[in-house]
Amino acid sequence: MIPAFDDSGFLPPGIHPATPAEIEARFGRESELRRVQMESVRWMADLAIRAGVQRIVLNGSFVTDIMEPNDVDCVLLIGRGFPADPIAEGELNAGLPLLEMKLVGQADFDDYVNVTFGTNRMGVPKGMIEVIP
Repeated sequence: MIPAFDDSGFLPPGIHPATPAEIEARFGRESELRRVQMESVRWMADLAIRAGVQRIVLNGSFVTDIMEPNDVDCVLLIGRGFPADPIAEGELNAGLPLLEMKLVGQADFDDYVNVTFGTNRMGVPKGMIEVIP
């Protein structure tokens, strides 16, 4: 279950796992922009699974209470055996509408979730969403 926002409109600190259906119910319906962003998230998740991505974490204004988010920031953990599907990897590397994606190894992934995504611009800890199949 995705927790409630804090008084600043952010999720509580940490990584909050959620299925695509839960993500859509919470973040992908409030506006036309959010619905389109959610379509890109679903498309990205499908490609990522086919390509052999190990973990997907979402961040940015999409996972806040902002009505019209700029985009969806995503970090995708790759590992041994990546890419399982080179065509899916190619589509991920080409980019998807309204998504800012980084495909990274473990060290960079840890930096993203612990520092870059784990705090707001003022350095205050905040939460993010991990897409689970």
